[in-house]
Amino acid sequence: MRFLDTLFKRQLVGLDIGMSGIKAVEISQDKQPQLLAYNRIPIPWDTITLEGEVKNQTVLVDALRKLFSVGNFGTKNVAVSAFGRSIITKKISVPQMTSEELENQLYWEAEQYIPFNINEVNLDFAILGPGSATLSKDPKMEVLLVAAKKDFIQFLQGIIREAGLEPVIIDSQAFALGNVFEFNYGLGAQRAGQSAQVLIDFGAGSTKVTMIEGNKTTFSRDLQACGSRCSEIIMDKFGVSMLEAEKLKILNSHAPEIQSVLQDYAFAMAEEVSRTIDFFVGQSIDNSVDAIYICGGGSRLFGLQEALDKRLPAPIAYLNPLKHIVGSGRKMNQGALKELSSLGAVATGLSLRRKGD
Repeated sequence: MRFLDTLFKRQLVGLDIGMSGIKAVEISQDKQPQLLAYNRIPIPWDTITLEGEVKNQTVLVDALRKLFSVGNFGTKNVAVSAFGRSIITKKISVPQMTSEELENQLYWEAEQYIPFNINEVNLDFAILGPGSATLSKDPKMEVLLVAAKKDFIQFLQGIIREAGLEPVIIDSQAFALGNVFEFNYGLGAQRAGQSAQVLIDFGAGSTKVTMIEGNKTTFSRDLQACGSRCSEIIMDKFGVSMLEAEKLKILNSHAPEIQSVLQDYAFAMAEEVSRTIDFFVGQSIDNSVDAIYICGGGSRLFGLQEALDKRLPAPIAYLNPLKHIVGSGRKMNQGALKELSSLGAVATGLSLRRKGD
């Protein structure tokens, strides 16, 4: 997340591959970063499953090629988000040790917490600090553990390269959200002390709840309640296709019969998010939530803002990924800026990465 130190390094295109489409963002490497290019392309609903499995590699590769052929991007070097259930993050508590010692013991420590064969994953970690409930005779520290299945990472790299692009960085969506939040809101987060900022990305394939404490991402959880689940309910209830259900959800939300479905689903989503935040707060007596930021296409779901206001423990605002980024690039227009502000938080966070991070 220390991208301010690397601001003058070679720029990358942030590439966010999701269930409903692909978004790409390019940020300049100037002292005052400028938005240079943005493009989004939809993909068929059956290209990527809810679990993150790519069912049609050809369609995905073709979409990536098209995205870059018309996107006016200045480089084919990309920072791409890993997606699906092949990557997980988990906060664990281990005996206090140096970073070098932990690196040597990482696979042994991780084996207790990772639901994959430990020999089949790539592991990384970030030391968060001393455990809040540590006894002096048995000091502990908290560590954020990240595990990604090797075969998935190799598969993702292969898709990117087949499309004529070069995957320089593969990041998690949670850390990309942390990056864009730190860049645009970081000073406020630092002033907040021990309180947490909650980032909620309401996507088509999952809802990601991420906690930021100070300048660190300390907790992340993917929820099954998401945009496509809502569309599936509409599809089943009214006997329409998935594409027609999406149109009803977005364009016909004023219709009473659609509103009823959306309000019920918005309440269910708010309940699940609330339980996740309660779980985080309950992990330590020091945990508290100062502010909540929402983003993603699903954040505009009819009735969701009202449901969240009633259930969540802190003020809610829309996350603006362009808050401290100049948006007047000659390749941009107001429609694209508005869309990016709503849908592009992960892609923008990825684009703020630099080669060598």
